[in-house]
Amino acid sequence: MDRRAIIIAGPTAVGKTEIGVETAKILGGEIISADARQIYSGMAIGTCAPQSVEIPHHLVGYLSPAEKSTAHAWAELAAECLEEIRLRGKVPIVVGGTGLYMEALTRGMFEAPRPDRGIREGLNARLEAGEDLYALLKKIDPTAAENIHPNNRYRLLRALEVFYSTGKTLTENFGETKSPAEGWCFAKFFVNLDRKSLYSRIHARTVALLEGGWIEETQALVEQGFNDDSPGLNAIGYREVLGYLRGETDFESLTEEIARMTRNYAKRQITWFSRREGFTEIEISEMAARDCAERIAEKYCSCNENT
Repeated sequence: MDRRAIIIAGPTAVGKTEIGVETAKILGGEIISADARQIYSGMAIGTCAPQSVEIPHHLVGYLSPAEKSTAHAWAELAAECLEEIRLRGKVPIVVGGTGLYMEALTRGMFEAPRPDRGIREGLNARLEAGEDLYALLKKIDPTAAENIHPNNRYRLLRALEVFYSTGKTLTENFGETKSPAEGWCFAKFFVNLDRKSLYSRIHARTVALLEGGWIEETQALVEQGFNDDSPGLNAIGYREVLGYLRGETDFESLTEEIARMTRNYAKRQITWFSRREGFTEIEISEMAARDCAERIAEKYCSCNENT
């Protein structure tokens, strides 16, 4: 079996998981989750981790909420999964909405140096003193500056920090990267839904998750010693549920806040993927998951025949 795989991307709540499962059933595949939230254990409800026992899922719940991960680290693991699935004679299907993970897998991503407190404090001091660090970045790395808003302090300082830590600009570092899945060909699909329907799904799912155990799941994490500072609990909604558990908000306000944050996240996902090349967009407003999966499988097979 050659090195060919499928990527199914899309905004949160669009139905990617079900479509991925149906595609795997048709093609005889296994799924690799590309979701930066589903990597954490003990958080299956709030992250909507796949529950299918019919189709094997990989890279779900393998990390403690106390641990940090990177797109680079995930991509290395995903590349290993691709090969293992191929050797079993199955079709690897990458499903998720974390675009940076998919970018790291298909194009590569350098492993950035750990934050350097001394460099960061020095840069902050220069910024507070009135130095135009954005102009400095434009001089050092004009390509990176084009993709960073002058007011985005975190990304500005991080770009300069990488330069002073490695002696190379962000652009140079990215230019030297290599995909961990080199030699693989990906058939890429972006599943989308009209905004009104998507937002309706987001709200309904938020209510269902909160009523279906998300609050209890978060309480269990607290009892295990995790809190607002735990990297895993950066996932949308968990800190809000923590606030609810502390009595800082009521259920209705909690629901609305999480739904609002999720809508904003979905908008960012749609924007991000719309700027990437090579994705076949499938509008699923009037389409069942099985029908969408059949379209994906058909196109995947036709690509194989033509190569």
